[in-house]
Formats: sequence, structure tokens, C-alpha cells
Amino acid sequence: MSYIHQKPYDWTEVFLEALRNVPVIAHACRAAGVSRTVAWQRRQADQDFAAAFEEAMEAGIDRAEQEAFRRAVVGYEEPVIDKGRLCYVYERIVDEAGVESFRPVLDEQGQPIPLTTRKHSDALLSLFLKGRRKKVYSDRTEVTGADGGPIKAVDETARSARAAQLFALAQRRKELAAEERKLLDEFGDLA
Repeated sequence: MSYIHQKPYDWTEVFLEALRNVPVIAHACRAAGVSRTVAWQRRQADQDFAAAFEEAMEAGIDRAEQEAFRRAVVGYEEPVIDKGRLCYVYERIVDEAGVESFRPVLDEQGQPIPLTTRKHSDALLSLFLKGRRKKVYSDRTEVTGADGGPIKAVDETARSARAAQLFALAQRRKELAAEERKLLDEFGDLA
């Protein structure tokens, strides 16, 4: 009995192409028929593969970024649904007698054309700008000290003294409020 020695399956090109199309490692592994472990081990062991992996991932992310920008700025067509039913494009027809009617507009295959509306994604535009112009659109807040300078470290003793001061002030206000209520109770009927 003889065995035919087969060459090992070279999954790298299929994997990298899938990663360029969809920058998700699990997707690329499924497309190439390998496990994530095999892909990660190859990435760790082979610098050329690691560089190609990063390049393919960046290309895929660039595609996703382009699509996000297109959806945010150019927009996309979304079908109009009314009462759970798809709406179609209609044209107005006036016959010789002046009677008005409407009929659906048909495409090249004779099918009615769905009515659509152009949508834009504010959320995608916001994400795009936050990613590209962090200094301008970021949600982060920069905390600085007085006049934009550095924050000064506070001595723990000074912090404790300030907390004690604030506590004493709050206690005094509470006592004054109690005294005021007592006076109002005593002399409230004079007002």
C-alpha cells in the first residue's frame, strides 16, 4: 500500500485576503480553514506573516472607514415601510378625459421600484471625526490646575485640615438653621 505525500495546505493567502475584505480575525480563520491559535502562532513565529497580517488588517479597517464615511456623509437609500408594507414609486397619469390615476413605476425586469429615502448616519460621522480629530471632537476632558498650569499635589495634612474646616462650617450652618426654625416656631404667630 502506498501513500501519496501531499503538500501542506498554504492557507496564508486565503487568510490575508479574507482579512483585507473583513478585518475580523475569526472571519479570516473560517475562510482559510484554520483555528485562531494556528493563525496567532504563525504570526508570533513568522515576521513576514506578521507584517502581512498587519497590512491586511489595516487595509480592511481602511475599507470599513471608507464605508462609514460614505454612510455618514453621502448617505444610503433605505426602503420606505408604511404599516409594515414596502412602499413603491408611483407615477401620476391623466387620461384624455382628464381623469387622474396612479400606476407603479417598473424597472427593466418589469418589477415595481421600491420607494426609498436617503439616510445619513450622525453616529458614524461622530465616530469618524472623534477618531480622526481627537483634539477637537474627543469626549475626554483635560483637567488642569490654576490658569491652565499643572495640577499641584496637595499635602495630606492640608487636605485633612481643609476637610475639617468644611465639616465645621457645615455643622455651624446646621446649628444656625435649627436655631432659625426654633425662633420661627416661637415667634411665627407675630408675623
